[in-house]
Amino acid sequence: MRRNSKDGAVNETMILNSLNRHHYKDLSDNWKKHMKRMFKDIEDDDYILVNYFKFKDAKPDLEIIVNNRKVLLSVKSGHAPTMHYEPVYTFYQFLRDFNVPERIMKIISFYHYGYSRTKRVSDHILSQKEIVEAYPSYIKEVNDYFAKHDEIINELIYRAIIRGRMKEDLIDYLYYGNAARGFLLSISDIQKLVNLENNTLQTMCFKQLTYVSCARKADNPRQHHVKINWPILCKYFYDEEFMKKYG
Repeated sequence: MRRNSKDGAVNETMILNSLNRHHYKDLSDNWKKHMKRMFKDIEDDDYILVNYFKFKDAKPDLEIIVNNRKVLLSVKSGHAPTMHYEPVYTFYQFLRDFNVPERIMKIISFYHYGYSRTKRVSDHILSQKEIVEAYPSYIKEVNDYFAKHDEIINELIYRAIIRGRMKEDLIDYLYYGNAARGFLLSISDIQKLVNLENNTLQTMCFKQLTYVSCARKADNPRQHHVKINWPILCKYFYDEEFMKKYG
């Protein structure tokens, strides 16, 4: 999010400046379209105020206000944007609360750390690429399991994108792109897109969301943290049909 990424902070500032203290009629055509989706009754002379969201670890990044109505916006950009970051232990407990089988949990742990935590046979820590190449059946087993459990995916969408782990303020929309060009997704758009099937064996995934181990070296403080990314967003940015609908 904005305080953890220099590029992300610059991008959010540029978006804020393109909207803040402007009248609707003075916006670019792209932002007029986006603002009309967020504020369907907005008119030419309506004045727009934009602030950074007050809590740094919450899902919203920007707070947009028109005629005393507030919309909370999450802003993402770049390749394989990170949606979520949390300690691996709390994330595993989230999965166990859905009665995910221990075999699936052990495979996820192996994928995360690069070795079996119950039986480490060598000092070599496998990379993500090595695990994918050597154990494709493991990746497929996990991906297939979550592809069949919509109740987990739907709650993960709220945890990773909409609400957050601590159940803070919910976002109203997600914007991917920059100040000049991008697309806007509502909550229902996000739910529909994430739930599309993902047949890749290149990574461990929850349909369109991917699991990323933050670090594998034992001396790295981020070793026990997981990221949830949504890499397909950057491909949508160059999809003409998609951009016609959401851009």
